[in-house]
Amino acid sequence: MTAADEPLEGNPEPLSSLATIPWSWAARTPDAPCLTYDGTTRSWREVYDRSRRVAQGLAASGRGPGERVLYLGRNRPEFFEILFGASLTGWVTVAVNWRLAPPELLFVIGNARPKVLFVTREFLEKLSPVRDKLTTVESVVVIGDDADGYEKWLTCWPARVPPVVTRDTDPAFMMYTSGTTGVPKAALFTGRALQATFGAADVLGVTRNSVVLAALPLFHAAGLNSALVALAAGAHCVLAADAKPRSMLELAQRHRVTTTMVVPAVLKALVAEDVDRYDLSSVDTIGYAGSPIDPELLRSCLRRFGCRFLQLYGMTETIGITALAPEDHVVEDEGGKLSSAGRPLPGVTLRVVDPVSGEEVAEGVVGEVWARTPTAMSEYWEAPQETAGVRTEDGFVRTGDAGFLRDGYLYLRDRLKDVIISGGENVYPGEVEHILFAHPGVADVAVIGTPSDEWGETVRAIVVRTESSASLTEGEVISYAKEFLAGYKCPTAVDFVSELPRNASGKVLKTSLRRRYLPDTTGSF
Repeated sequence: MTAADEPLEGNPEPLSSLATIPWSWAARTPDAPCLTYDGTTRSWREVYDRSRRVAQGLAASGRGPGERVLYLGRNRPEFFEILFGASLTGWVTVAVNWRLAPPELLFVIGNARPKVLFVTREFLEKLSPVRDKLTTVESVVVIGDDADGYEKWLTCWPARVPPVVTRDTDPAFMMYTSGTTGVPKAALFTGRALQATFGAADVLGVTRNSVVLAALPLFHAAGLNSALVALAAGAHCVLAADAKPRSMLELAQRHRVTTTMVVPAVLKALVAEDVDRYDLSSVDTIGYAGSPIDPELLRSCLRRFGCRFLQLYGMTETIGITALAPEDHVVEDEGGKLSSAGRPLPGVTLRVVDPVSGEEVAEGVVGEVWARTPTAMSEYWEAPQETAGVRTEDGFVRTGDAGFLRDGYLYLRDRLKDVIISGGENVYPGEVEHILFAHPGVADVAVIGTPSDEWGETVRAIVVRTESSASLTEGEVISYAKEFLAGYKCPTAVDFVSELPRNASGKVLKTSLRRRYLPDTTGSF
């Protein structure tokens, strides 16, 4: 890669890393639109220029490859400039969920130990309570309307590539997820793993002529994957700060969007809008992730949008695993392929195994889903024991999901790890339980998910009061949770019981609780 101020001419090498995305397209189509946000469009030339300045700014810190740089903010073009710039100098980008409460942010930032923190102005206040405890952070750069912030910082550095040698096997990106114990973990991805996501362009039907609306948060696998696929293909990526239905529809009309990725909860909100007011004739493909789609919702979507639908299944640790193609979205085929998560993506190998023995089960038999994919994380950051618990010696990731294979299609039946998916966000009961246990009026607690028309699932806490707190109320429990947890993780309902059902080893019998609060639940897995 050259250090010249202007993008290369000619035919650049194939995309081999994050860093080569802006370089390659700046050489091919320098003036074509790359990123659009809030009415402003930046060309490939501009994004490459700004990414190199970020790289120079990081290199000037005197720190070498492998250091972490953290981004805290909604979807904005600066995220990609930082991601590409960090890749140019061998730094690892850490994307953080901006919904986290200050104590959660403190843990994540303390665990990642970034040297540079980029934060949008709207979240500065959230950092204030913990700012003096961020001991590893040497520099905070504010993104927004601050004249002394990010834009001024960029002008301090030349648009040249630092003389740093990087490899595609080096770590490049970290995404945080929470384990069932309530301890957040960071899935660490190499440049090679992120490069492998580029191949999903064929699955999504994305080309350099596409206009992709990126509305899912970029700190999530589905949001990051769909945006990276678009940029790697040379497409025009339109960023929405978040997935608000009316804003998405307006952006789709204004920019002639061809493709977007959402979660079913967003689809439901979209069809509830007056869609006929908008010209959506350019929309060709809508992808969705997070859960299979309800057939009735799909009928509404097909009627209202009249385009192709594509389902993707994956998890933070693997990014993509399977896809249900548009041709399999046959509404009349209820109980058939439409109820599946689709077939493995290119390069993916699936196993369904007995969750106790690890032996493969016969086709049609429910077991734990294991996936070997080139997009999988290399490890959990500084958590070798947890890594060993989720990765096998031959490279499979234990998903913790229960399902079965039939005719090459994967059908999911339950989540072994009890994950609650609320509005497309993963909520881990152990994390919520850990917080609620600390309340002086709570003697015991279990958390499960219950159905929600708006969010798909919502959090329900089953609480045993202490003897001295007989007057503890639902509102008090919820308010306490909101002090320490992001809103989507907090209970929306609290039930008080005299004791929780437990087995002989003391483990809470959540299958029993589900039967009590969800009479139709079978209790499998």
